[in-house]
Amino acid sequence: QTKSGARFGYLIESAQDRPVRPFTVYQDVTSRRVVVPAGSYGWLRGVFEGHTNLSAPVSASLFHRVGQYYDGDYHGWSLTTAFRAGARLLSEVSWNRDDITLPGGRFRNDLVPMKVSYAFTSLASVQALLQYNKQASSFSSNVRLALLNRSGTGFFLVYNDRRDTSSLTPDTLLGRSLIAKYTRLFTF
Repeated sequence: QTKSGARFGYLIESAQDRPVRPFTVYQDVTSRRVVVPAGSYGWLRGVFEGHTNLSAPVSASLFHRVGQYYDGDYHGWSLTTAFRAGARLLSEVSWNRDDITLPGGRFRNDLVPMKVSYAFTSLASVQALLQYNKQASSFSSNVRLALLNRSGTGFFLVYNDRRDTSSLTPDTLLGRSLIAKYTRLFTF
């Protein structure tokens, strides 16, 4: 970690899986599929991570992963830029790319999430997550209004919307919901 608050490092991720049946690890809107056969798998990935000072008004983070994935190879990036205006307004936009090569095929996916959060007070806020997924060829949004009481419970109003961005399918609206929720903590 540097004096300016920036930090960087390198780590090793390990994972394992033992699927008992073949499963589809990737399928896009054109119905192209990549299947992982049943078996026992273990893999390692090296990860470089770097961050500027995350408490600064503008900050950035980078993750670069290289290694294995099931019985193939993995190469991925994640880049995030965050903006902070005081303690009330926080926002960030990211770009995540996974490039995977397996014996059953190669695929690449891009995910672009954008988060925005505004706090009216310490107990009232609005948060939004907008996200584009290239594999699913979809754009989704989730917007939440939270009006809380001192115990962290309270009223939530949530709007969800999911849209198809592919020219191959006739439907554009895949789903929409508006949810009102009230939670209360009781002491006994």
